[in-house]
Amino acid sequence: MLNWNLEVMEKTKQTAEDKTFIGGKPNIPPEIAIPQCSLCGEELTFMFQVEFPKGHDWYGKTMAMFFCTAMFHDEFCIPEFPDVPDLYGVDITSDFLNRYARNFKVIIFDSEKGRVREDYKEKVAFKRLDISSTNCLNDEADFVLGGDPIWIMGEDETPHSIDGKELTLLLQVREDYLFETIESAPLQATINNEFCQDHNYYLFAADRIYFWGVKDQSSPLVYISVQAP
Repeated sequence: MLNWNLEVMEKTKQTAEDKTFIGGKPNIPPEIAIPQCSLCGEELTFMFQVEFPKGHDWYGKTMAMFFCTAMFHDEFCIPEFPDVPDLYGVDITSDFLNRYARNFKVIIFDSEKGRVREDYKEKVAFKRLDISSTNCLNDEADFVLGGDPIWIMGEDETPHSIDGKELTLLLQVREDYLFETIESAPLQATINNEFCQDHNYYLFAADRIYFWGVKDQSSPLVYISVQAP
């Protein structure tokens, strides 16, 4: 099955042409507000965004990921789990999706509408993501678009659908991946709202992260699940 490995490049200067990258300033439509955490009210940190390439189910769309680094929300340090015994084959409701994204936000938009948002104060260091297509999954790749999930707990937790609409795996992020911050960025809050002492941020307890989307991109709904290393 075709997938795309995303190679993290060295730090460089961001340009308006960059569409797939970590950190820097989000390249999202000007009418979309920079999201805030619904638990603490702080502005969410922009982590990364990906423009889906030609051949991907969501070609023509871009996904941007924001996460709260200002506070440690113990109950929601990983995405909330639906009230089911396990994720495999489950149908997730849009009502659940509307309430589970408390301390994070996934923004989906038409790629052509993105603009560099100068109203956002950069925290994560900008690094371009270089996309290459392949038929072989790379277990060591930091970011993988499409393909099959790489399960690190040995348990298949593939959800089936959202409101009855079949899902596809949009993207997965390697476990223990750390997002390097710029020197002036505030430290990330950790358990007991103490602060991590190195200049890195982690996303969802540094678990492996799976972004699931409805195959029909006219209904761009996304559910996030994780597996712990």
